[in-house]
Amino acid sequence: MVVAIAACSRSDDSIRRSDSTVAPPVIVDTSHDTAAIIPDCGITGTPTIENDGIGQLEVGRKVDDVRSLCDVTSDAEEMGTEGMKERVLTVSVGGTPVKALVDRNRVMRIEVTSPRIRTRDSLGVDTPLHTLADMRGARFVPGEDGVYGFVADHCGLSFRFAIPMRPPTGRDWTADAAKREHGGVSVNRVLITSCAR
Repeated sequence: MVVAIAACSRSDDSIRRSDSTVAPPVIVDTSHDTAAIIPDCGITGTPTIENDGIGQLEVGRKVDDVRSLCDVTSDAEEMGTEGMKERVLTVSVGGTPVKALVDRNRVMRIEVTSPRIRTRDSLGVDTPLHTLADMRGARFVPGEDGVYGFVADHCGLSFRFAIPMRPPTGRDWTADAAKREHGGVSVNRVLITSCAR
């Protein structure tokens, strides 16, 4: 019985080898398929907030260039903080949505609202106010929708806090006053604009 099965197996193999109608498997090389490549803003590893942008998503860059370098998931008009409509690109940066405000077809401001994207020294959304207040050149300026913190080592970046625009004394916020009154409040948005030195 064993001999018969082996003989049948050898017979089937010889038939398959002599059958010229059987095509070999086709291997498709997709390594050069550009349609499958999603642009990543030139980022390798963890995205980092720099003083002028995040990777190739930079303040001043043309919209067409951003589209070619980054994964733009939306280009639409949105209501701004001043009640006027603004053109906003939503860009996927390392899988995290980042908004870029556009003016005259160029990026004029980038907004980060996720704690996943931070500066090299770990500043970003969820950083407590007291951390910024202790840094060199720390200052706090009232804005139209909160108070913005600035530090000397990050020209071009502002860190928004949802605290009253005026301190209890009615004077401007100093680093000491902001730390004393609201040291535990965390950043809820980081804005990247042009660095005016």
